[in-house]
Amino acid sequence: MTACGSSDNNHAGKASPSATASSSAASTASASADPDAAAKQDVITAYKHYWDEEVKAYSKASLDGTDLKKYAQGSALGLVQSDLLNMRTAGQVIEGKPRIDPKVTSLDLQKKVPSAQITDCVDVSSWKVLDAKTKSEVALPKTRRTKYVSIVTAEKWGKQWVMLEDKPENRAC
Repeated sequence: MTACGSSDNNHAGKASPSATASSSAASTASASADPDAAAKQDVITAYKHYWDEEVKAYSKASLDGTDLKKYAQGSALGLVQSDLLNMRTAGQVIEGKPRIDPKVTSLDLQKKVPSAQITDCVDVSSWKVLDAKTKSEVALPKTRRTKYVSIVTAEKWGKQWVMLEDKPENRAC
């Protein structure tokens, strides 16, 4: 929100009446078009936080200092922990951030524990695998898949969406 703010205190937090009215109208229109829009946005926001924390962990091959357990449990967390163990064993870290394009492909808010499925196109082509000590780039196979479909299952635990399963598929997107 600070990107929208102003250092001029006379304008801070004030919106013009027409901006507020059109913003409210847009919210109402989108809510009636998709009554689950807010929940879907919450799922996507939590998923993005999951990736942000995963990137932090991969950058040092450790969960220490991350909030990944807030956003991932079950096999999704296990997958990252396995990756981190392999990275530590190989003496490697990852630099960079993947590009993601998540979409909520199913949502069930009526269940006792609401659930959602996310289909994502993950692009890790900008990631660099580095030797943890020398920071030199590790050569990777030219044939490795750098853009793939991932299917993620999430549940809402209290007020927090948590990624429970992250299944990278062996197919490009």
